[in-house]
Amino acid sequence: MSWSYEMSLQPMLSAADIDGLPFGSVFGSVPPRSVSKRHAHQDGELFIVLAGRATVVLGDEERELGPGGVVHLSPFGYHEIRNEHDEPFDLVSIYWEHIPSAVAALEEAPPRASLPQRALVFCPPPTPNGGLHLGHLAGPYVRADVLVRALRSTGRDARHVTGTDDHQSHVAVSARLGGATPEQVAASHGEAILTTLRAAGVDCDRLTRPATEPGHADRVRELITRLAASPSVTEQERDTAYCAACDLSLHQAFARGTCAHCAADSDGEICEACGRPNETKDLVDPRCRLCGGPATTRPERALWLDVSAHAEQLARYLKDCHTSPDLLALVERLLADGLPPYRLARRADWGVELADGQRVDAWVDLALTFLDAARAETEQDGPAKITLFLGYDNSFFYAVLLPAVAFAAGLAEHLPAAFVTNQFLHLDDAKFSTSRGHAIWADPALAEAGADAVRLALLRNAPEGRVTRITQERAALLAQDPLHLAAQEWLAGFAQVGDGVVPGTGAWTDAHREFYRALNLTTRQLDGLLIPESFSARGYVRLLEAFVERAAEFRATEEPLRAVPSLAEEARTSLALDYLAAKAFAALAWPITPDLALRTWRWLGLPGEPVREADWSFLPGGTRVTSPAPLDGRP
Repeated sequence: MSWSYEMSLQPMLSAADIDGLPFGSVFGSVPPRSVSKRHAHQDGELFIVLAGRATVVLGDEERELGPGGVVHLSPFGYHEIRNEHDEPFDLVSIYWEHIPSAVAALEEAPPRASLPQRALVFCPPPTPNGGLHLGHLAGPYVRADVLVRALRSTGRDARHVTGTDDHQSHVAVSARLGGATPEQVAASHGEAILTTLRAAGVDCDRLTRPATEPGHADRVRELITRLAASPSVTEQERDTAYCAACDLSLHQAFARGTCAHCAADSDGEICEACGRPNETKDLVDPRCRLCGGPATTRPERALWLDVSAHAEQLARYLKDCHTSPDLLALVERLLADGLPPYRLARRADWGVELADGQRVDAWVDLALTFLDAARAETEQDGPAKITLFLGYDNSFFYAVLLPAVAFAAGLAEHLPAAFVTNQFLHLDDAKFSTSRGHAIWADPALAEAGADAVRLALLRNAPEGRVTRITQERAALLAQDPLHLAAQEWLAGFAQVGDGVVPGTGAWTDAHREFYRALNLTTRQLDGLLIPESFSARGYVRLLEAFVERAAEFRATEEPLRAVPSLAEEARTSLALDYLAAKAFAALAWPITPDLALRTWRWLGLPGEPVREADWSFLPGGTRVTSPAPLDGRP
């Protein structure tokens, strides 16, 4: 037998053994007190139970089965087997491929059906130690805004949560190096960051501002008390990196060295290159960031969280939620290597103050801020599916430390149900770097090219699953994005279409039918790119670009028909479809180019924000647009 799907399997008979046999078969055994892997196939499948008892989970349905029990598994239906008994659960699986049934199953479960009715979309709060460059925007922030807008356009209740990470050690370092106080740095840069996000069209429904938010420190201290009561938290004295010249405990941004795992330059506590955690003292050649001197060590007493005590909970949690492949690969490596303990408080002068001159560790503060915000949102409006967009470099803190803190504090119900990661956007062949001046700042780019163009350029090059690059030359031409230009040209062409009155449909041709079919099919495909498990801003831009190209081609080929008097009935349908394409474009483009989309929507006389229909309904015959073309009379 082999181990697969987290159970023991033995292949039986199939068409490879008997010519013409219309099915395959396998013997399976789920060990006692275990759960098989949750998965789906394109095949139909039958389970015939031989021995033992277990719960077979079919999507949201659960069935208790024993010897002689039989259950049918539909194509693409997720299933798992929970054996909570002391005996193995043995079965025979018979499976067969019937493509019409598989296609029908897909049709019965369109992508939109997978989108939650209520969603919280979180982004890691930016560190307020400087402004935002295009590399920042290309990561979680604009992509999360795409999801929030798209969910709202389908009638879902979606809220965007972020803020500023005021208590990060980078803020304290910037203050020391710049001769300011951390409060001044966090306040000034924090306001500038939020202004930039608004200029980029990124709207936030809940902002967490730890340094200025009333009651934040008290709520964090209350949660730290809950943590301290957990069996996985103990007070320990450990050797800690220290700079005698600065009389400073070295951690995070206060330290610099070389990662012992991948040999990249690294701050303390995390290596951005390989995503692995570290303690500053374990870096190769650790040094003080302020004076450049070598680190020594001294004993310090603090609360420590035994992260490994929650390893099994973490593995189960990540199995049940969606985790991006790169993130899952990292966490599985960390679990295999053993999870190190994490220090909950630091000897520092910035952050939420505790007893004995200690402050809550910045990353622990961030985890507790997340959980506190999720708890407040739930208490305010009820439970919601939480999706967290994050940079891969922060994977350990959000996919390991955050869950471990939640487990220890009894707040696991507020954890994300899905993680959507991004890698880095490079400028030419190197990372954006504020300290080296290797950056294109967001504010001038937005002022020059406009939010729509900047969003499009960044989404087209979104670093999803891999590092992507934008050149200095391309960055200087942000307003020249192909989709941006093609959409404007197509929309401007409405000035030559009809008399500004939308006709009712008349006679249909095969071309009309297929264009209408394409509008609805493209909408479903774009819906599929919004599901966190398959989210792709890059794919969304390219598919919408193909939509605009198809709409422009439709108009070009239909124009001769519209001039033939004997085809007046067909011409009405042709024009109605042209205007319908504009309506669909406005709703489908609103997540990525909100300004252009909203102007198009209002040009058609439609109220409120764009609404994304599953199957597109025509504009009422006689509707008069507000100007010859959507781009006329820019607000």
